Amino acid sequence: MDLWDSAVKELDSQGLIDSDKVGIIGFSRMGVEFTKRMLWSSLDAGSLHAQMDHETHAQLFVRLTTENFEEAMRARKEGRPPIYLD
Repeated sequence: MDLWDSAVKELDSQGLIDSDKVGIIGFSRMGVEFTKRMLWSSLDAGSLHAQMDHETHAQLFVRLTTENFEEAMRARKEGRPPIYLD
């Protein structure tokens, strides 16, 4: 069991998180969802500029509606993998 699994198990046992809702392979659930959407939308994009505009809005949305960035910075400072709870 690695550090990530240990942390998730511990937090789940304390009732602080629902381990079924923790991000895929340690990534933010919302980040993964928007990455998939951006990949699919790039197939229909009329131009690189249009796609970059969509990407900007998606990144801003995730940044403003989750604590992912703050958690990533805390985890980096503490030398541990981030635990995204979004």
